[in-house]
Order: sequence, then structure tokens, then C-alpha cells
Amino acid sequence: MHRDKYDLQPPEPKPTMSERFSSAYGNLRSALLGSNLKGRKHGGAVAEGNIFTDEATLTAFKEKKEEGELKPKSVDLVRVSNREAHHTSDYTLPNLIVRRGQEFDITIHFERNYLKSEDEIMLKFVTGARPQQSKGTVIPVVGNETIDPNGWGYKMVLDNGKYVTLRIRSSASAIMGRYQLFIDTVHKRQKDGPEKYRYKHPDDIYILFNPWCKDDLVFIDDEVKRQEYVLNPTGRIWLGSAGKYCVRPWNFAQFDEVCLVAALALLDKSELGDAARSNPILITRAIGKSITANERDAGVMTGNWSGKYDDGVAPYTWNGSSVILEEYLKKRKGVKFGQCWNFSAVATTLLRALGIPTRCVTCFKSAHDSDFSSALDSHWSSENKPKTNMDDGLWDYHVWNESWFKRPDLPSGHDGWQAFDPTPQECNEGVFTCGPASVKAIKEGELYLGYEAKFLFAEVNADRINWEVDREGNMVAFQMDKHIGGRCISTKAAGTISREDITSDYKYKDDSSDAKKVLERASRTTFRCDPAITPFSKDDMEFRFQGDTQKSGDLNVTLKFKNDSSAGRVVDVCIGMVTAFYTGVPCADLKETVNTIVTEPSAEGDCSLLLKCSEFINTQDGDAHVNVYATAKVRETGQRFAARESFWLEKPTLDVKTEGNAEKGKPFDIVVKIVNTLGVPLINGVINAEGPGISRITGVKTKKSIAPGEELRETIKMTGKFVGRVEIIVNFHCKQISDVCGVGLIEIVEPK
Repeated sequence: MHRDKYDLQPPEPKPTMSERFSSAYGNLRSALLGSNLKGRKHGGAVAEGNIFTDEATLTAFKEKKEEGELKPKSVDLVRVSNREAHHTSDYTLPNLIVRRGQEFDITIHFERNYLKSEDEIMLKFVTGARPQQSKGTVIPVVGNETIDPNGWGYKMVLDNGKYVTLRIRSSASAIMGRYQLFIDTVHKRQKDGPEKYRYKHPDDIYILFNPWCKDDLVFIDDEVKRQEYVLNPTGRIWLGSAGKYCVRPWNFAQFDEVCLVAALALLDKSELGDAARSNPILITRAIGKSITANERDAGVMTGNWSGKYDDGVAPYTWNGSSVILEEYLKKRKGVKFGQCWNFSAVATTLLRALGIPTRCVTCFKSAHDSDFSSALDSHWSSENKPKTNMDDGLWDYHVWNESWFKRPDLPSGHDGWQAFDPTPQECNEGVFTCGPASVKAIKEGELYLGYEAKFLFAEVNADRINWEVDREGNMVAFQMDKHIGGRCISTKAAGTISREDITSDYKYKDDSSDAKKVLERASRTTFRCDPAITPFSKDDMEFRFQGDTQKSGDLNVTLKFKNDSSAGRVVDVCIGMVTAFYTGVPCADLKETVNTIVTEPSAEGDCSLLLKCSEFINTQDGDAHVNVYATAKVRETGQRFAARESFWLEKPTLDVKTEGNAEKGKPFDIVVKIVNTLGVPLINGVINAEGPGISRITGVKTKKSIAPGEELRETIKMTGKFVGRVEIIVNFHCKQISDVCGVGLIEIVEPK
């Protein structure tokens, strides 16, 4: 893919690689910020009289050629070996891409021999929209015998007459971004003064964050983690429920040209200052804010949790980030549609492209849109029915991000993983994007350290209060469900495809002395005060709710109870089922049972409800599931019990088979095998497939419906663009179900 795709006007004939990019990049910036910046900033879009801008003369030196001047004929940026040493070989952008704080070589070919006693060489690295030395965006680099380890510098490692090789090191705190390289030479003359010449290299150089450099804030001292959280182009995201995980493979594709272009364009849109782009804290916050589109911000993706996606692409259809970013850059508006896990995946792509170690994190039972100032509230009528329109949201799962870097702005001990949430939080103070907040601060309840840590703390430390609401609207709190939020917090383990449980990174064990201290500390910060629970006249019955989905898709739930008193009890029981989205929002009623059960002294009883797969799967949206509520009330004592639980289907199996190796640039076959384990046929199925450096295939319709227990095979042709071992990610969806996924491996080799 070429940057020309994003040009608003046709390029000039035969522009250089960097001129093409600069044109596209500038057009993107204007489209995202607005083209008329005059009066908005000093100097407008560019600073007048700045000798390092394209609008000004590129040299302040003599334009007339002098006999003794040292003039570069060509400059070799030694892209192949430099990129290999800097772990940037996989970027499809052909420019020199290096990481800050690490040496790289360039070779200069002069028109005459370099004379050490008479000639001087100074390099200038120039970045930003208004480059100037006072702002740190013009960096003069002088040569020495040794390179200063704390700043910029170079040393000459080869002097071969007309050819010299310079070994350059950027500062470990250098501004991340796109640079121009100028080479200033001075030839010392005794009579008429020095002869000066300035050379501008035609191609840009990119300097990224460096997790391999100990002096970089993003340094991570573990090669397995660097390979996973910086270099791995694919990953896994956990969805579903804590009891029944659904694993979504994802093609982050951070090395695709469009991803680095998009990351830099979004930073321009955020108007983050040039100097601030040396700081991974501010970079992460800016990228997190740029993901979601809303009324005020033209972010990358438009959120949609309604189940209706006719005017866009359903969130479960996407397999990777690069196609989303490509569409965003072309249309300059939010891509339709995404949900929290799509947002997190795109954020991971953008930050890995910039060199910041980043991963997706899933929290099951997540109290979204809460700042811990109060518990979640659940409401029930006097007739034992749920009043869902009054309830606070408890998402079945929520996906956010973590990035790794040091926190010099926080007290000691808060380096490491930093959590941020690209999904907007809707709270009483407005709409926020959270983070990056120290995961250590979240665990310790140190909400005063800022970066919206209170929202992330609330997501993993939710309690729920159940209220009875009478016909006049009066409410009585009758039950508190402790520790319902923050279950099975998950991420992909480094170096494997397994799930790593990182719950202990976010919270202490429930009801431990440490956990109690943390909750007290957080409650003081948020001025939290929970209402008192109204006691019953007697509390002598035990209730227990349980259920599970079968492989066929059938769901059976049971409310069990035991009478611990010496007298009989009459219990009114109601169990209901609704289709719902993972945000907890109900879609439609499915089934309900209402019973009055007499329980003898010291006896046990139960009430069950069975829902067949065929009773609901054709009436719901493909990304919906079943929520069950159960409530009971004892007539003699007024004792009440309430429970809510979500149940996800076990997905049909999908396998991806490949045979042998594939040659680069030549089509190869993959075989997608789907086995329908559900008790209903799967109708109008669609398959999508992609992988890093693999042609993207979308909208492949299955030849027929898949009957219960039947196996279907589809052969799909794909093409590999680059050599190497890659994952092919395939997903299947239909009216009945979505997120049916599988992964295959293929080795792409050079053509024979």
C-alpha cells in the first residue's frame, strides 16, 4: 500500500519517497485539524523564516559553488543492517526506521576527499511542524572520539577518502517521530574564510521508542515480553464470560505502513506538542483519546452496541487493525462500527507501531461508567420482577489496554504496566477517556494519583445493592452483593497463546486485610457512603442460584433453597430469561416461570427453568446472549433474595488447515472446517480471513446451511506478500451466532 492513497491532490511528477509521504501527511493533518490555521498559532501552520521548512530556502549558506567546499554526492542510510539491528525490519514503510538511544551508521560519499584537518561535519536532525533549536526540534549533532551516552552524538568509524562512515546515536529521550536529515560541512580556508555547504537528504528518518534501551522510559528487561508486546503482529483477546471464555485472535499488523502513518497523523490531530512526543505517558494518553468517535471528536471508530449494523460493518466482523486505520485515513471520520475490544486492539496496534510495549486486557464483570463514588444499583418490583431500565451497568466483560513504561511523575514504585481505556466512560462529570493510570496505584487504591484511576478502580471493585421498589417509587435496600466486579482479569501470556490471569495485579484477595484497607482508602478519596441494608424480621432461608449451557446450546438454571427454621415457609419465586448484549442491556424477553412453593421445616426445594436453543437463537442478534434473573420472597418473614447471571453459548469449532509452504506472491489454499455443535442449523454463514502480510479475504458466503452435528469445509485462496511464518486468522458469523474463530499457520518462502 502506498501513501499516495491518502493524497487529496495528485503528486508532482516523480517525487521522492519522502516528498510523497510529506504531501500525504500534510494533507491528513490539514483534514484532521482544519486547513486554515492562520490566527490560531504563532506563525500559522509553519513558522515564517524558518530555514528548516519546505516553504523557506533550505540553506543559509552560499549557493554559489566554491572550489574547496565539501559537498556530499550521496548518502547511504544503510537501511537493511540498521533496521535489522533496531528490530524494525518488518515495517513495510521503506524509510530508515531506528529506535532512540541506539547507534546506527550512515555512509557519506563526498565529491572530493574528506580532510580531517580542514573539514568539519555537523549533522542536524529536524522534526516537527515548526522546527527550531530553542524548542528541541532542531538537533545539531557534532562528532567526537566517543559518543555522549546521555545525548546525541556521532563518531567517525571509517575514513576512506571520499567515503566516510558515521556512527550516530540519538538521545534515549529524543522526540519520537519523523525527522529530516541535514548535513552541514565547513571547509576552513585561510584567506577568504570558511566555505560552507548544506545537504538535505531526500528521505525521512523515523525515530521510535526503544524498549531495548535501558535509558528509555519504555525499557522492559525481558526479551520474551519485548517480542510479545512490541514485535508480535498477532494476539488474542478474551471475550464472553468468566465461566465460558470466547477467544478472539487479532491481526494487530503494527508493521503495516498505514499503521505508523495513522499513529503520527492522530498525534498531529491531538495537537500534542512536538517536545511532548518524547514522553510515552502523554503519547499513550493522546492515542487513547483518539480511538473513539463521538459528537465532539472525530476518532478512529464509531461505537455501536445496538446489534444493528446495517450502515456499517459489525464489530465481530473485523479481524485486524490495518483495514480499519486505512478506511479512517481515507474517509477522515469514524469507521463504523466498533466496541471496546476493537478499540483496545486498534490502540495496541498504534502504540506498538511507535515502539511502546502494549497489550489488551479483559476484565470480566466490569462496572463500566462508574467512578466508585457509589455501588451499582439493581432494582426489583414488589411483584418479584426486575426493573432493568433503572439499573446501573455491569458489563459481562470490558477490554482496555496496558502499556509499559516508567513513571517519573509519580511516587517511587509505580513503574511498569499502566492502564488506559480507549472506550469513553459516561459518568456524572461528562465523558472521559481513562489513563494511563499506574496498575500499582489501582491495586493500592491510590486514586489521588490521578489519570482517572478511580474509573478503572471501580471496574474491578464493584459491589451491587439490590432495591425493592414499590408502586409509588419508594425504595428499600434489601441485599448487597459483594465483590461482583473484577473477575478473571485476562491477557495473552507472553510467548504462548494461553490466557494469563492478572487479577492479582489489580486487586488483593477479596475480604483480605489488605483488600479492606484499599477499599477504605478509595472510599475516602471518592467520599463513598453506601446505604444501610434493611434487615428482615427473620433470615432463616438459604438460597443458591446455578445454571449452565450445554454444548447443544440449551440452557438450564435452578434456584435452590433450604428452610433452616422450625416452621414451614411459603416462597414466591420468579425466574426469567432475556436476550442481552455484553453491556448487560436487555434486548427481548424470552421465557419466565412464576411459582409459589411451600417448604417444610428443615427441608430443601428448588425451581428450575429450561430454555432450548431453538427457542431463542433465531430471535436474537448474532452477538447477543442470555441473561437470567431469579428472585424469591418469603411471605412469613419478608426475606428476599435476588440474583442475575449471564450465560454464553459454547461456540461451534472452527479449524484452519494449510498444507506445506507457500511461495511469496503466489496464491495458496486454506481449508476452513466448521463443525456445528449447536442444536439448530446455522444459516447464511459468512467467513472472513486475514493475517500479517496476507491478502485480506472478506464476505465469503458458505455454500449451504450447516445442520446440527454437520461439518462444513470451505477452501479459500490467499496470497502472502512477505517471507516468514505467519498466522492466518479466520472468523465465521451468521444470524444465529458470531465470534466463531480459528487460526492456522503458514510458512511463506521465496519463490523457487
